[in-house]
Amino acid sequence: MREAIVFGVLCMGLALSACKDQQSRATAEDVAARVNGVEIMIAEVDRLLEQQLRAGAQQGQAPLTPAELAAARLQILENLITQQALYQKAERLGLLPTEEEITQGLQQFKRERGLSEEGFQRTLRELGQTEEQFRREIRRQLAIKKLFDREVTPRITVTDREIEEFYNANKAQFVERRGFALARIVVTPDKDNVPDDAIGAEAAERKIREIYEQLRRGADFATVAARRSEDPLTAARGGDWGFFPETAEQFPGALRSRLLAMREGDITEPIRIGNAWLILKLVRRIQRDRELALDEVRAQIAEELRAQREQVLQTAVTRLALAESRVENLLARRMLENPANFGGLRPITLPTPPPTGSTR
Repeated sequence: MREAIVFGVLCMGLALSACKDQQSRATAEDVAARVNGVEIMIAEVDRLLEQQLRAGAQQGQAPLTPAELAAARLQILENLITQQALYQKAERLGLLPTEEEITQGLQQFKRERGLSEEGFQRTLRELGQTEEQFRREIRRQLAIKKLFDREVTPRITVTDREIEEFYNANKAQFVERRGFALARIVVTPDKDNVPDDAIGAEAAERKIREIYEQLRRGADFATVAARRSEDPLTAARGGDWGFFPETAEQFPGALRSRLLAMREGDITEPIRIGNAWLILKLVRRIQRDRELALDEVRAQIAEELRAQREQVLQTAVTRLALAESRVENLLARRMLENPANFGGLRPITLPTPPPTGSTR
């Protein structure tokens, strides 16, 4: 089961957890949709939209036009409706998780993102959520996962013949290219909400040089990466960054030359790319292209075929859950009735970002 389907839209899920909290004081104009009578609020749609816009602004994306904002609201609402319909189906089938399972899901969330308790509480405050609301959403997402596990997983089979046919039809995909398997430690001057966070350019440079000295004195790279890297995803894997062909765009010419001169196990000195500092470790080097044998990729092919079928069957379960639900999309209705201003929705105003290079 792919966790991205269940946990990949965390903030969207967190928004759903607050729907019931607001129903008692909602007016008709506050309600975006109803799924079997359960209301989804405009405020929750806008909260998610603001999060998307803030992330886009940080990546330099242009502001959305009113029409684009309206379309984004409808897409967010469609996803919220789908989540609600799936949860209600799971609830009808008695697939709600226990309190212990919810606690385990909460700990998994913290662990995968490298969050201390303080960092977790800070994340909740930034999202405008309480821990109770977060636990309620973990319950929702685990229930949906149990629904997919019951309705989808038992129906997926992959035979040896199918694996062999896929391999023979796609041999060009199964070539190990010349390149590098790398691990990395990352430090940025930004506020990353991780333990030992370096805030500001001077602190970031000081921290990366401290880490470099640790490694030169013989400290284990994976241990240091897990404890001190400010990239939670690679830190959780001991710094493992994956495999890159020699021609990968991530590596400017000088860095590529440096990697080509390294031996397996070597590390680079601190390298500055943009506003981030990195230390790279050459874990493994592939010096010539090599066609992979079937036995080397059998498990990979089986997983790919399972994933394809899983996605189709999960879509089928989702469509049935929606078909079984009584959905009232009030936001879409109001947009049709008043297209001049897309239903009278308020504009979205984001806070002005701090100047480039400033500390937070």
